[in-house]
Amino acid sequence: MRAWTRLLALDLKRLTRSAGTAAAVILLLVLGTYGAWRARQNVEAAEASRAAAETAYNDQLDFLLSVYPPTTEAGEVLYYLAFPASQPRPPVAALARGRAAVETENLRIRLLALEGQLYEHETVNPRLAAAGTLDLAFLLIALLPLFIIAVSYDLVSGEREGGTWNLVRLFAPPRRLLAAKLASRAILVGAVAAFVMAAGAVMAGIGLDGRAGWMFALVALNTVFWFAVCLAVAEGRQSSVAGAMILAGIWVVLTILAPAALSLANAVLHPVPEALELTVHQRQGYHEAWDLPPSATMESFYRDYPEWSDQDVPEDVFTWGWYYAMNHRGDQAAREASRAYRDTLRQREAWARRWSLFAPPLAAQLALDRLAGTDLAARLETQDAVRRFHERLKAHFFPDFFAATPIDAVAWDEVPVFEPVTPAESPARAGFPAAIALILGSGLALGVGARRAGA
Repeated sequence: MRAWTRLLALDLKRLTRSAGTAAAVILLLVLGTYGAWRARQNVEAAEASRAAAETAYNDQLDFLLSVYPPTTEAGEVLYYLAFPASQPRPPVAALARGRAAVETENLRIRLLALEGQLYEHETVNPRLAAAGTLDLAFLLIALLPLFIIAVSYDLVSGEREGGTWNLVRLFAPPRRLLAAKLASRAILVGAVAAFVMAAGAVMAGIGLDGRAGWMFALVALNTVFWFAVCLAVAEGRQSSVAGAMILAGIWVVLTILAPAALSLANAVLHPVPEALELTVHQRQGYHEAWDLPPSATMESFYRDYPEWSDQDVPEDVFTWGWYYAMNHRGDQAAREASRAYRDTLRQREAWARRWSLFAPPLAAQLALDRLAGTDLAARLETQDAVRRFHERLKAHFFPDFFAATPIDAVAWDEVPVFEPVTPAESPARAGFPAAIALILGSGLALGVGARRAGA
């Protein structure tokens, strides 16, 4: 045991003395520190945005009530008023930005037709969105394996080519030597990963709960997976250059080509229209109502709200009840397209999560986004919550519209507030499939390595 410990210490000392290794470690630590700092900035920006949305609503309401006469109908003021709908994410969302990097978490919803409002906030440059962001999840899942490959590609071949393999075998069994070399690299990589995760947790104010625990476990399993792949390649008799090329090729396949291929297949199997089409359907339904008699618009409105069917609107006078019913008609026109759009997106999300299990690093990345509540499923859940909020607002103000209530008689203190979505999926359910994929992938890689060693 003492000999093995000494062998481990010597190899770790030799590894850390390498200028290339030191430069790689410094680069990873710098990127990790930057990622942790950005995580903190994202947390503060989200909190500031939520506070600003609440302040903007109160300021806007106070302004509108101050500039309009008290006898003004509520419908006129509510045409301009925007209600905050902010969906807070769990603290671990700072580590895995996912779709939160390109989609706002804080919406401001008006009582007009809703479908177009759900998508008009997606204004990020698509080229920048395609490039992604340097969050800690990307660093630990995609970039850290390159460091593992850089320090592990010549585990055995480097000794052979240096002419020291046979000499070293005289003093230690090959398996013990290989284990010591792997252990020294695991210690170095683990230290870097632990620093990055600790820095992110501290700067972003993340506590150790179930979601954070599963995220850290997936990062650890992904690291083990890549060490297993490196060991499988090292068991062969190829040169160091050939080993590096093989490992680089595996990284490219699992990190770049497999996600791209799965995304392409998903798009072909589950084509979805542009969100703009939903807005077009909505606007057509709304603008067509201007050419219809009010009774026709109200007839379609009563189909969804039969409790208001006893409320007649005049045919020759503008009323706010008819106007908001006309906006609802726009949502009715887009309803089927919107439902089909959301159903297809859910199918794509489920398909991607299922087939990503064949590319364990991709499964880990998707699981991290799911645990952070920044994936597509979480986005769709938030939109459904906004739809429920919009319905509650309409139910609260419909009596004021049909009764032509003046603004000084409106129950402004009883206006519904947005109810954020509580994740229904447990952390274990979100992370378990990816964890199993990483464990099975590691076992498969070790099995291939053992077979190559015995060949």
